[in-house]
Amino acid sequence: LTGLPDDFLLFAAPMGDYLDVEKGLKVCVSSWRRVDDNMMPTRAKITGGYVNCALAKSEALDNGFDEAIFLNSSGHVAEGSAENLFIVRDGALITPPVTADILEGITRATLIELARRELGIETIERPIDRTELYIAEEAFLVGTGAQWSPIASVDHRILGDGRPGPLSRKIQKLYFDVVRGRLESYRPWCTPV
Repeated sequence: LTGLPDDFLLFAAPMGDYLDVEKGLKVCVSSWRRVDDNMMPTRAKITGGYVNCALAKSEALDNGFDEAIFLNSSGHVAEGSAENLFIVRDGALITPPVTADILEGITRATLIELARRELGIETIERPIDRTELYIAEEAFLVGTGAQWSPIASVDHRILGDGRPGPLSRKIQKLYFDVVRGRLESYRPWCTPV
């Protein structure tokens, strides 16, 4: 890979909803582990890394789930197959740290900043144990394609009442208002396409 010419290509294509943002997702913890940073950098979207994601997503769909959650090589929660993950415990917003073999997602950074700026909520970045997924009050996935997608159940265990919780809904409304250009103060964040 040394000394090879490189180039850049960007294209936009309408994709519709990647995941159902209304009813809540049924997710499972995948038997596939998230690739480790020393195997392939997970901080960037690297084409070859999507094989790992496709295996986890296919496993989830084959088993009747909407999405998969990866554990990393240390056994902690990393992220979804194509999304970053947030949980709510005791009213606190928690997400795995960037050192947990996750993509340093733009949507993740956006939600962390919006929660702090607009809701006065600091996001705790720390390792998340698998069992915390089962006892979380709320959980959701975020990403460019997934946008904001609430989690209704993990491994058949219902979170809360199985619907998006109050903090998740506040964050959802704020996020969609910002990315759809409804909040004047965040218009510089948006690029018309």
